[in-house]
Amino acid sequence: MAVLLGLLLLIVNQLNQPKTRYAPLGAYFSDAAASVPQSQVTPLPPTTLQAIEQSNAAGSSNQIDLVLETELYQDQSSELAGELQTALDYVQERTNIRLSDRVTVVISQDGQCGFHGVTYSDVRVIYIYSCAGVARSRVVNIAAHEFVHQLEQDRYGAAHLSADLALSEGFATWGAGRYWLGSANDFSSFARDYKANGQALPLATHYASVGIDGMNVLYYQWASFVDYLINSYGREAFDQLYVSGGERQPGAANYAAIYNRSFGLLEAEWQQTLD
Repeated sequence: MAVLLGLLLLIVNQLNQPKTRYAPLGAYFSDAAASVPQSQVTPLPPTTLQAIEQSNAAGSSNQIDLVLETELYQDQSSELAGELQTALDYVQERTNIRLSDRVTVVISQDGQCGFHGVTYSDVRVIYIYSCAGVARSRVVNIAAHEFVHQLEQDRYGAAHLSADLALSEGFATWGAGRYWLGSANDFSSFARDYKANGQALPLATHYASVGIDGMNVLYYQWASFVDYLINSYGREAFDQLYVSGGERQPGAANYAAIYNRSFGLLEAEWQQTLD
């Protein structure tokens, strides 16, 4: 039976492999440590998720089905569900996007305590990997970012899965707002500090090439850049840019067609606002 189940899971996975969105635990807190998963994680099939959801009904909210795969937070499930819904309400208001349907949040254990989130936005499942000793608040912080990835899917459709990373990750970080800002007023505060300290990176840098610390720098810089684009050129133009392509490469969307400016020129304009 176990072998048969394993084969069925493999077949389901191969037939309908969802796209992933990774997020570091970049929220600016002293105990935060980013972690990018080294291999793709396969979500549970819908029938299994439904069975788990039924056993965790008390941990659900009006838009979220909370699944606790391990003993983590079992005695805090109601509180966690409420805090997750509060975070979702906040990011929906901040981004002006509403979920089109319920989303499942699965809290699972990472054996090496590599705390991170993965969003399978096309099947509406968010995985957050945690471990004993990680505060519940940190789960909520990273969930805020992951919720925005689901909202991106609901607003932009399939184009979201191949969007320019500077836009998709920048918008998800910006959308998480207070859950990633700590005591700072805005994301440009971080970008200014990175620039002053010599940590800043070109916006077209792919996070896979710079390690964990660089990844966090990029996410906050991209959030600041997204904020600049929306405030300077409007949300309608940003929405058009988001769906203009990019193949998940930062800076590869069709900026010139939407803004009549190259990506490089827009980056230079953004840099000037940090001086």
